[in-house]
Formats: sequence, structure tokens, C-alpha cells
Amino acid sequence: MADEPQNFPPGFPTENPKGDTPPTPQNGEPSAQKPPPPPLPPGVDRVEDAGVFQMLWDCKYCNTKKLLGVTHKFCPNCGSAQDTSARYFPSDEEAIALEDHEYTGADKQCGNCGTPNAAKAEFCTQCGSPLKDAKTVALRSEQVAGAEGFAADSKANAKQDFTQQKSGLPSEPPPAPKSKKWWYIGGGAAAAALVTVISLFFMTRTVDVRVESHSWTKTVKIEAFKPRAESSWCDSKPFDAYGVTQRREVRSYNKVADGETCTTARVDRGDGSFKKEKRCTTKYKDVPVYAQKCYYSVNRWKYERDIQSRGGLSDTPVWPAVNIRTGTCLGCEREGGRSEAFVLHLVEVKKADKKHTCNYDEAKWRSIPDKAVKKIKVRLLGGAKCDTLQ
Repeated sequence: MADEPQNFPPGFPTENPKGDTPPTPQNGEPSAQKPPPPPLPPGVDRVEDAGVFQMLWDCKYCNTKKLLGVTHKFCPNCGSAQDTSARYFPSDEEAIALEDHEYTGADKQCGNCGTPNAAKAEFCTQCGSPLKDAKTVALRSEQVAGAEGFAADSKANAKQDFTQQKSGLPSEPPPAPKSKKWWYIGGGAAAAALVTVISLFFMTRTVDVRVESHSWTKTVKIEAFKPRAESSWCDSKPFDAYGVTQRREVRSYNKVADGETCTTARVDRGDGSFKKEKRCTTKYKDVPVYAQKCYYSVNRWKYERDIQSRGGLSDTPVWPAVNIRTGTCLGCEREGGRSEAFVLHLVEVKKADKKHTCNYDEAKWRSIPDKAVKKIKVRLLGGAKCDTLQ
């Protein structure tokens, strides 16, 4: 028995139910996905199209000027092909808008005769050569309007722009403001001074030193449990705080949009047209966020004092006696850690006013007798490198 026809609601996908192929719309045309928008220029939050206009060019053979980049692919006076390297931006008064211009990409330069052709062209309109491997024409550098609008453009400017692009130099290097000249000089001098200081810090000289004496110190840190005056935001106030007072203070700042800073740019599209873009960057202002700040007393352990014992090479290093009232009462104390130092006191043999101190472990400290002469590296800016003692 033949299969009976299946009736599905309009638009129901009858094939590939797993979704490997998107369903065909009811009008029979394949669904088209919009290309993603181009990335925004660095530091720009919003771009607004301000129209598409024709570039201008001057014929280099008959000197006809201000021909239209899209309309006049060939000079209407002598028939010469458009010179894409001579395209320049018109003034705002001379700009001719393109309303329904289809943009297919930057022109392709025929490798045989040099004639520019539309991006979708397969063969050169001038000599018939295939354009499969043809390169796209070079684009003018973007122009951003200054405080007084766009600067005047010309064929000569276009030539200079392309020459600078090939050399890798910026097309329009901004001149250094005269008012900042001394800032640049001062900044350069400060950088040079910093490099010099860093270099001197790492540069050393080897000197003879004599061991003047030995000293040792043993330290016991003492902590005390006492009322401490502290503060914090009230939502993080410790549970055992007392004597609390509150004050409304700025806790942080929120950045809030506060208008825009906008500029206008002209962007060469490579087919004889250019587009104007209004590029805007959001301005922000800091708005304070207030909260309650609490000031209070709280009983805490904190560093209070040191108990030390000292001596020289002939003295036996011993820890100091620790006589404290222990416990958890207010005013009670406890040890907060112990440390020891064994120091050699050195003096340069040739410069008695140059003295240095070096801290070593006890074994090395004892192995070097008083009055012994050693060599050590000393930084030019001062300070001995103790690990170089020989």
C-alpha cells in the first residue's frame, strides 16, 4: 500500500529533524543571516553613520580636476582610467552624497594595465585580463575632524599619504605643542637620571674591609591585650565592639554616564566613495556612594614592645628573661615571636669613614675573627653586598 501523504502545518521542517539544515522559509528563499557589525575603533563607544559621499580625483593626463570617484571611472575629457592613488576627500561644500550606491568592496587593480575595477568584476573593463589574483587598491588614511573641521585635501596630499603608508610612517604626525616642550625636556632628563641611578645602584667596586667588632641581638616581641580604637563600615563592625559612634561618609564612587564626546571621521571605502562616521565616546563622572562608618573600641592583641639581650663575640648569646603577666585579662601580655641577628661591623681599610654592617648566621659570624681583613663588593651608591665577603 502506498504511503499516504503527510499533512504538516506551514513552516514545519519535514527533513533533517536534528537541525543540521535550517528550515526553508515559506517564500522559498534561503534564510540570510546578517553579517556581524564591524568592530568599534579603539576608545569609541558608539558609531553613527553620517552618509556616503564621492571621492574626487584629478586626471594626470589632461589635468581635468575634481572628477567624481564613483561616477567617473574614466576621465570624461580624455578617456584615461582613474588614478586610484590620486583620490582625495572633497570639502564639505563640494561633497556629493551617494544615496543608492551598492558597495561591493574596494576596487581591484588590474595587474596588466593598472585600471581599477569593481570588486565583483572578474575581468578588466579596459584590457580584459582576468582579475582573480588582482590586489585591492590602497586606501587613504582615515581623517578625523579637528576643532575647526577637516583640513583641505588634494591630489598632492593623497600622494604624500600613500608614500608615508609605504614607508611605515604615520600619515599625519601630530606636531608637538610648543607649550609642552619643557615637559618633554624635563621628562627626558628625569628618565635619564632614573636610568643613571638604577645603573649606579647595581654597579659595585671591590674593597678591603677590616672587622671592627661583632655584635648579636636576641629579640622577643611582646603583645598586649588592650582596648584599641578602630573603625570600619557599620555592616562589617565586629560583634564585640563597644562605645560605638556613627558617621555618614563616602564609601565608594559609581561612574555614571555624563554625556558624550564626539568627532567626525572620513573613511575611504576604496571604490571611489567614502563614508562619514560620527564617533562618540561616553563621558563619565564619579558619583559618591555614602554609607555609615562606625568608630568604636574593641579589645585586641597587638604589638606592644620588645625585650632584648645583646652582646659581643666573647658573650654567650642567650634569650632575654621574659617576665610578663599572661592570661586573657585587659593588660595581659604574651610573646609575639622571637628573632636574632649576628652582625659584623666592617670598616674600609683605605677609607676609615666608610663603614658597613652585615648580618650572617651564627656559625659564619663566629668563624671570622675581630681585626680580620676581607674583601667585599660595595655599591657605588653605598651599601655592602654582604654575600660577596671573601
